[in-house]
Amino acid sequence: MITTKKIKEINFSDQIYFIPSYQRGYRWENKQVIDLLEDIYEVFTSKQESYCLQPIVVSLIEPNKFEIIDGQQRLTTIYILLTRLKRFVDEKFQLDFEIRTNCTSFFKELDSGKLDYSNPDFAHISNAYFIINKWFEDKKNLRIDSNIELNMFQTLLEKVEVIWYDVEESNRQDLIKAFTRLNSGKIPLTNAELIKALFLSKANHGNQKIDPYSYQLDISNKWNQIEYALQDDTLWNFIIPNQINLPTRIDYIFKLIVQNRSHPVKDEYDVFRYYYPLYTHSIQTNKFDFITTNWEDVDLYFTIIQDWFQDHKYYHLIGLLIWDGVDILVLIKEYLKSTKSDFFKYLFTEIETKFCYHNLEELNYKTNYRNVEKMLVFFNVMESYHSNNTKFPFKQLKLKEIKWSLEHIHPQNAIDIRQNQYTQWLEDHLVIIKNTNTNNSYDELIIEIKDFIVSIKDTKSNKDFKSIFDEIATKILSTLSYEENNAENFATKSKISFEKLADEHHISNMALLDTRSNSSLGNTAFGVKRKAIINFDLKGVFVPVATKNSFLKYYSDYPKHLNYWTLEDKDDYISKIQNQINFVKNFKTETNEC
Repeated sequence: MITTKKIKEINFSDQIYFIPSYQRGYRWENKQVIDLLEDIYEVFTSKQESYCLQPIVVSLIEPNKFEIIDGQQRLTTIYILLTRLKRFVDEKFQLDFEIRTNCTSFFKELDSGKLDYSNPDFAHISNAYFIINKWFEDKKNLRIDSNIELNMFQTLLEKVEVIWYDVEESNRQDLIKAFTRLNSGKIPLTNAELIKALFLSKANHGNQKIDPYSYQLDISNKWNQIEYALQDDTLWNFIIPNQINLPTRIDYIFKLIVQNRSHPVKDEYDVFRYYYPLYTHSIQTNKFDFITTNWEDVDLYFTIIQDWFQDHKYYHLIGLLIWDGVDILVLIKEYLKSTKSDFFKYLFTEIETKFCYHNLEELNYKTNYRNVEKMLVFFNVMESYHSNNTKFPFKQLKLKEIKWSLEHIHPQNAIDIRQNQYTQWLEDHLVIIKNTNTNNSYDELIIEIKDFIVSIKDTKSNKDFKSIFDEIATKILSTLSYEENNAENFATKSKISFEKLADEHHISNMALLDTRSNSSLGNTAFGVKRKAIINFDLKGVFVPVATKNSFLKYYSDYPKHLNYWTLEDKDDYISKIQNQINFVKNFKTETNEC
């Protein structure tokens, strides 16, 4: 059985809460105790209707005697608080620790304010009592609230509630198993687990002549299928706005449903508190329609998400919008009321509004970093959209351990290279210099590089080579920069001025790359980066498709030089971005895209 109870409903003198030996003793620290006190006081000062603590999981083992399976730390703290407020308490529940035979005398002494530090359990309980007492005294001394004790007592009993979950296990071994499951990894009982108990309750069927087991089995199987599917990180990171770690991911589906029914979800158990009255109303009115009226939406929402995920075009358009912050509920509502062609038109209109009105000529790393980043994400996703063999992994954009940055395709300079990286940087660039030395014009530079590498390796002291390295690095990057003489003022395809394209911070010289790969490339020349990108790809490191295509010069119709990033390459690159923008702007529902 599962219900919600106010503290006054569990605070009866004939109620005994038994804390078994398989549980650890009371261990709340000062901060946890103070946080609870402050939360309760905030309920009073802000005039909240209620405040819900995390679940207390019990099993009735004798009349009026419950074994605590989970939540004993919270329940014990409530008991200690009621002890401190004893002048307002007519009756108080009893705590009984299996491993402490002298509990009754200890709590009687605590009632009179006497603390006992003779064992770890009593010591922590005594310390909590001391902290609670000090908290009240501090409030009084600061003259915050002259009636604070009475106000706290009334708030605690009338407005603080717990989710009360009676697991109804048949024997002691089952109780221990339940405790182990709930406490493995210290994962608290989730909304989904509580809601699942409502759906699987036999009370849903009343006295109807049906087999409740078959209904329970059907719901349980469907539930497990949905949870199993949502455990696929590719699907999960497609639908979430940012990385969310939930022990049971079906929680997210229930949250969406409740929010769509205009019920606010402010704290952890608001979703359960939405479903619980529906469950009780179904039973009290003998309608027994809780499952039929609520499971349908669960099935519907999951089916919609799965359909989007499996459809190549939906996946990329919707994934891009969710990444940019569009509420998935807005998309679900639009999907439910639209035809397929109208929904496609809606998606393209939203993407056009969010991504397609930037002036590409003015997009610059220094002045419009966020817009450059957005445009490159858009470009990469739309490139995948047009490829039946590529599915953009939104997971990569949302993993907290992966940070994304903008990489200069052609480098700015080498000033950020540390001295312990000089040798590797020079050796990497020496390979490119040799490959481009077709007419022996770089012979002197090659000798200078080799000699400098030998000097670094032979020197055992901490000699500072920075000035020499900077001078040679400048020569190398100058040599590997393609000098172009253009009679025209504007690029042939993009129509962007060559003055803009020549700017090293213009979007035509930027690519999306994760920071780990970006930092390993450093300020290296295009040819070195190109080789590194190929190696990343061969090793299975995720490189966004447009980034890979740019370094491999797939966007350049007739690439003249594989080791240089030329103005013509920039023109080809930026024109491909323009093509994707134009595709979105010109989309019509009568095309075959639907």
